[in-house]
Amino acid sequence: MGRLAPRGALAITGLALAPCLAIAAAPARADVRAAYFYSYMDLAHVDSLVRRGFDRGIVHFIGDSLDAKQVKQLHDLAAHADSLGLDLAPQWSLQAPERLTALRTTRRYTWGKGHIEDEVGCPLDSAFWRSALIDRAEETLAAAPGIRRIAVDLEIYGAGVSHYSAGACRCPACLAEYTRRPVGALTAADAWRLSGLHAFEEARLGALLTRLLSEFAARHPGVEIGVFDLDLDSFVHRALARGLRRAQVPTADYCERSYSAVTGLTTARARLTSLGLGASPLIGGLWLKRFAPGDLRSAVRSIAAQADGYFVFTTYSLWLDPIQLSGPYTLAGRPSDYWRALAEVNLSP
Repeated sequence: MGRLAPRGALAITGLALAPCLAIAAAPARADVRAAYFYSYMDLAHVDSLVRRGFDRGIVHFIGDSLDAKQVKQLHDLAAHADSLGLDLAPQWSLQAPERLTALRTTRRYTWGKGHIEDEVGCPLDSAFWRSALIDRAEETLAAAPGIRRIAVDLEIYGAGVSHYSAGACRCPACLAEYTRRPVGALTAADAWRLSGLHAFEEARLGALLTRLLSEFAARHPGVEIGVFDLDLDSFVHRALARGLRRAQVPTADYCERSYSAVTGLTTARARLTSLGLGASPLIGGLWLKRFAPGDLRSAVRSIAAQADGYFVFTTYSLWLDPIQLSGPYTLAGRPSDYWRALAEVNLSP
């Protein structure tokens, strides 16, 4: 989650359950106290976050590449955040239609009996991963060399699925790779019952990503690649998790399960552990719209009891004039009351 056209609305899915606010021996405050916001917001917003005790800013950059304006935004944000002691994590969406078009690759995620996602790269296409993940990361780090953490979101927008969650890719290239037959010899419909395709692709992708991430780690030792919903039960997420572990790239899971129910973080931790990432930070998301100001302390303490910190989606709601907010960005109280409550949560001993 997180893609947003400037001052536009964002579709949010899977948030029907009410938050669980039960507290059991929770720590007084979260270790990581992060705010998710957008690169076009002014530097004064960073000051507002620091005054309220936030120690990390997850900054979403819209678009498939950084343009000149965004390079300046990142440079200025990084310098200002560093001067105030705020840890900055630039973030972007892996889905990158413009980069995909520029690659001139015909490979696209094809699922079911032939449903082709025109704007979603084939998960086994190394050119796509190099461009959308590695090259984009290099672009970000070149604009702000002091950055020590970045983040990527694998969620898919404007498609028939919200993640690579519809199973193995059945594009012609993937089928040819698996069956060792010529490209086009088998259609997606023909391949519906191919045995072992899913496991084959997960293993193949894990090896591909290990190679790419090892190259990245050699150039940028110690730089963290955080992933939104790294614990998701999808073959692409599992392969990425294993690639990060094998390449020894530090990672963090920005988990959206707690948008719906804080109890979901237990499952997230178990899945990270099964992938060999049990010691990686798990940072639970708090969707601001779902809470009145008076409920924030209980919500954060519940997350902190199971995770290594929390992030707010999104302090954009506290930056824009309330009369301009709509949909997922509306609030149940005044922005000033939310700011006050967040300061109490973050600054309490």
